[in-house]
Amino acid sequence: GEGPNAEVLKQREIEELEEKKKKRKRAAGLSSMKKIFENKEKLAEVQELQEEKVRQERQSKKAKLEEIKHERHDLKSFTHNCFDANHMRSKSSIIMCSGEWREQLHPLIESWDWEAFEKEITDENLVPKVDKLPTPVKITPYHCEAEIYEGDHNINEVSLALENVPCVNPLKPIKTRPTDTILSAVKEISKERLIETSDVTEKLTKKNKIDLLPTMESLPDVVKNIQKGKREKIAKISGLTLDINKAKRFIPGQVLNTPQGPIFIPGQTVETPSGPVFVPGLSVITPSGSGLIPGHIVTNENTNEPFFLAGQVLQTVNGEEFVCGQTIKNKDDSHRFIEGQTVLSEEGFKFIPGKIINTGPEEVFVPGQTIMTPEGVQFVPGQTVTEESGITF
Repeated sequence: GEGPNAEVLKQREIEELEEKKKKRKRAAGLSSMKKIFENKEKLAEVQELQEEKVRQERQSKKAKLEEIKHERHDLKSFTHNCFDANHMRSKSSIIMCSGEWREQLHPLIESWDWEAFEKEITDENLVPKVDKLPTPVKITPYHCEAEIYEGDHNINEVSLALENVPCVNPLKPIKTRPTDTILSAVKEISKERLIETSDVTEKLTKKNKIDLLPTMESLPDVVKNIQKGKREKIAKISGLTLDINKAKRFIPGQVLNTPQGPIFIPGQTVETPSGPVFVPGLSVITPSGSGLIPGHIVTNENTNEPFFLAGQVLQTVNGEEFVCGQTIKNKDDSHRFIEGQTVLSEEGFKFIPGKIINTGPEEVFVPGQTIMTPEGVQFVPGQTVTEESGITF
């Protein structure tokens, strides 16, 4: 009648503690399983939202393309800083862009005998509706001087190109070019300072700072806000830092002293057979790697705003001159410099291969390319399109 002794009570306490521990383990196991399922559900929801966002973007793009209506004689003129890429890619502007032109090519698979064909025609009294042919329009072809420019191989290797787009409508090109003062100052950069903008990709990659370079899509914002940048050295590279869409971006380049004051020129130093050379341009990061788009930032003569002009200082028949254009890669992996015009579209900076023709009263931009023909070097008008298979002219 005295009840359980001390040992029994102690044993019961131990058993109760063990039971509580087991319950805790079960609860912890259940909570961890619950978290796993919750995380899976959250991931599935995020994926669904992303898929819905992509679907809506596709629908909006499709609707935007369908909204573009072209008149039969579409003579709308575009400017270099207000270019509609969708308008030019649409079927009404250039049927080649849609790919349907290839489906309309059919080989002639049967031969006709003209004598037999003529005999089958029945004798009918036909009254012609047209009794007078229209007067042909006399057009005097304009022969322009053309030359093929040779770029430096080392510069070509680090160069990136903007997307080539067609241009069917009239285009008013920008007339501003980098001044001789700037071009001379670039040549006079000392070797000590050239080191500050050399091996940009290697230095930034080593310090895990390569993602600070701007992307192709952010280049318009970079050019627009270039004057707001702060001088800074990152990974021992001189340049400017900018806040673009709440993200820090780094633009390698040099500060040049001119009579108008210090001016920042973006670019990189490239090793050439004649020694290190500073190549002005915009350094960018792409999914395939980083590179340089050679060119100068000039001031638009109409809007007084900065505008990027792709091009290089090349040897021409008139000596060294800045030529608007870019280097493209051929199918055999060789490089070729093509003349053209940089334009700003809703998708960012694009490039239209072509040439500015001086007809006397005005300057007209004509899309096309300078190529070698059996008659020699000639400028051939035409459209250049970037497709999945490569560049088509």
